[in-house]
Formats: sequence, C-alpha cells, structure tokens
Amino acid sequence: MFRVDAQHSFAPPNQGPDWYGKILARNKFAGSIYVPHDGSLDTALALAENFPYIRRVVPTLHPEQLNQLPDHPLITSVRLTRPDPTALAELQHRRLTAEIDTQHWPFPVVGPTALIGMPDSSELPPDVYIKLTGFRLPCTAEMKQKLQELLRNPGPERLLFASGWPYGGGTWKETLAAFTQCLGAQTIDLREQLLGGAAREFYRL
Repeated sequence: MFRVDAQHSFAPPNQGPDWYGKILARNKFAGSIYVPHDGSLDTALALAENFPYIRRVVPTLHPEQLNQLPDHPLITSVRLTRPDPTALAELQHRRLTAEIDTQHWPFPVVGPTALIGMPDSSELPPDVYIKLTGFRLPCTAEMKQKLQELLRNPGPERLLFASGWPYGGGTWKETLAAFTQCLGAQTIDLREQLLGGAAREFYRL
C-alpha cells in the first residue's frame, strides 16, 4: 500500500503541516504532493524538507516564469497557468511533467501532463493523466457516472486521487469519503492504484 494525496495545501495556523501529517497517517497515506498557493517557492521547499511526508512540491507558474524555476529534487512537475506550447516543450526538455487546469482542455500535449479536475471528454492521449479533484458529500449521480467513465478510459493507470484540500469546502476526511462513495465497490488493487499507484509513476516517487 502506497497512498498519496496528489494535491493539497495548508490552512494555517490551526491546520498546518503538523496537523495534516497526522491526518495522512490516520488514513494510511504514505505522503502527499504539496501545491503551495501563496508564499515563496524557497519557503515551500524548506517546509517540505522539514516534513518528509511531503514527497514533491509543485510550483504554480506563468509560462514566462519558467526560466526562474530552479532545479530541485522535490520538483518533478509544474502547474502552468495556461498550456503554452513553448513552456510545455521546455518542461519536457527538463524532464518535468506539466499540470494544467482541465478548463483549458483540449490543447496539444507535449510529454506527460496531468489535467487538474475531470474533463468532459474521456478520449485522452496516452500521456495525459487526471487528478481527481472536486469530490464533495453527498456524492451525486453525475460524479459517479463521470468517474466510472474515466475508469474505462483512460483507465485507473492514469487517475490520481487529489483532495485539493483546503479549497472547495468540506474537511479532508469528507473529501476522501466522497471519493470513496463515488468510486463504489472495486477491487483493492484498483482502489490503491487510484490512491497512490498513478501518483507514484507521474511524480517518480
């Protein structure tokens, strides 16, 4: 079992990295992918180095800011504010994956790319992964259907559970519960693939 929350931030002062680490451990998660929403990248990297459960840090950058991105072992992926072809090619050249909000789909894909959120179309190129965000209680029939469609295509090998916490409302545990309810009865292997297997591959963990 190797569970990873593929996208989260923090809500200090009461729900900071100490608190979040306990939540992960209680739910048998081995780690997380930290996507900071404020503060400097240096601060985020220093935080990650003090909390080993943070397996990767994903900075959010405008395409023109890529030349400011340092090489760092904790950075294997970058969240771009828009799918700029030159920036995507630069990420591939640097052996970094891209993450882009699903509202920008479709766009020409260059190298492994994760869509943040569930796209309406499930016909996706082989290099496209999906970060499964936006699950809230109660789980709706629409969310269940959309997840089932994604399980068929592109398939569980390219689906990553991502709480997106603390954004979107609800507690972290409620987000996981909503995801589990929408997923329904599945084999242990398939469930664990979504909860960590695909993230392990995408982020080279």
